Amino acid sequence: MRFINKIPKKFRTIIFETLGILFLLLIREIVALSINDNYIFPDILHIFTALGDVLSNQEAYLAIGESLLRTILSLVFSFIFAFIFGLLAGLFKPIKDFLSPLIYLLKLVPTPCIVFFIILFFLKQPNFGSLIITFLVVFPILYESFVHGLNNIDESIKMSLRIEGYYTKNSIFKVLIPESMPYLILGLVNSIGLGVKVSIMSEILIGNQSLRGIGRLIYIYRINGDYSKMIALTLLVIVVFIVIDLIFAFFKKKVSK
Repeated sequence: MRFINKIPKKFRTIIFETLGILFLLLIREIVALSINDNYIFPDILHIFTALGDVLSNQEAYLAIGESLLRTILSLVFSFIFAFIFGLLAGLFKPIKDFLSPLIYLLKLVPTPCIVFFIILFFLKQPNFGSLIITFLVVFPILYESFVHGLNNIDESIKMSLRIEGYYTKNSIFKVLIPESMPYLILGLVNSIGLGVKVSIMSEILIGNQSLRGIGRLIYIYRINGDYSKMIALTLLVIVVFIVIDLIFAFFKKKVSK
């Protein structure tokens, strides 16, 4: 431990993250050796060859773009509704109590159940169905983040507002919303990864040819037994969203400060 502590913190993080990646690769090789089936579990060479094919295929970029667009739209609608209902719930406890059963229901119901339920209602509108599925998963998180922010405003500020008028236009728009908005923004940043995963999962489960996106492409590769391309596409998606996550992590630090 003393040796580790002597390493500068910045290099220490890089070293341990690299070791973590190597550990994952080791686990991958152990699993590959135990399965011993290059068709189901292709080796690294086949995956990188397939990655080259995926990168040269315009359809992969269109799929990533469409999935990203659907996810962003769902997050935008989730943000708007969480802001409206979260503000009302934060200001008026009866509204918060009224919405509590719905929020708990959305949080507790397993995501696959939500997916299958929405699919039944939106068979002819798969794009809209995918948006609704992501919205129903992300909305409760953003809603609770905003309500939590409103409830955690400093008591001295709340006392001052009660003297001047707690429900006035100036109190709400110049104090309450600015004070609690960072909680909602942090909730949004933390929900991006979940939103992407739910969106892709909904695309796979809906399985409609008109629903173009990452999930549909993964579904096609799986049906065709092209597991190398399926894994390669997954790696490409991971890299794209790591870049997006790093960008939002930067904004998250700014908001936290």
